[in-house]
Amino acid sequence: MSAPPRQPGRSASTPASTGRGTSGFRARRIRTLPANLANLPVEVDAPRRPAPSRLRLTNAPPVAVRNAPQTTPLQGSSDPRWVLAVRTAELLQGNILSPERRERIIRMARLFDLTPFDANMIIAIVQDQARRGIAPHLCPAAGEPQLRMITPPKRTTILQAIGSRYGTRVIALLSILIAIEAAILLWAF
Repeated sequence: MSAPPRQPGRSASTPASTGRGTSGFRARRIRTLPANLANLPVEVDAPRRPAPSRLRLTNAPPVAVRNAPQTTPLQGSSDPRWVLAVRTAELLQGNILSPERRERIIRMARLFDLTPFDANMIIAIVQDQARRGIAPHLCPAAGEPQLRMITPPKRTTILQAIGSRYGTRVIALLSILIAIEAAILLWAF
């Protein structure tokens, strides 16, 4: 009797499964390493280096990691973060804010010395509360914990405003105008 023809990918020693058994058992093919990889030397007792305590990618000194910023409580109804949140809630149409209204809120934020990023964060907080099903007029109160995470703008005093770039320009312009007016008065009289 002759041997059955061998299927491609099967060795002669691996039996072919007919799939007709009652137990549903199928013969598995045992994989062996190729001959050129089977005789490689293997280090069994290789000493292990201890893992470094932290990963250093460069020779630069390690960077100090800052803690998470502290939340700043809202300072009443005059806090710019609260004012923008209330104004955003008033301008919502359902839970959507039109692009024109968004620009209006961002311009208002610049007047309060908030960055456009902070303004967009406030808008996102109020819209998120509206999307959760909270009535728009209650959204600022519901989002107050998130509003506290936004850093409030730094309050500027009159002296700081005068010392700023625009303040010095205004003072220089006013002093030039006063000097011109004094020169005209001296020339006329």
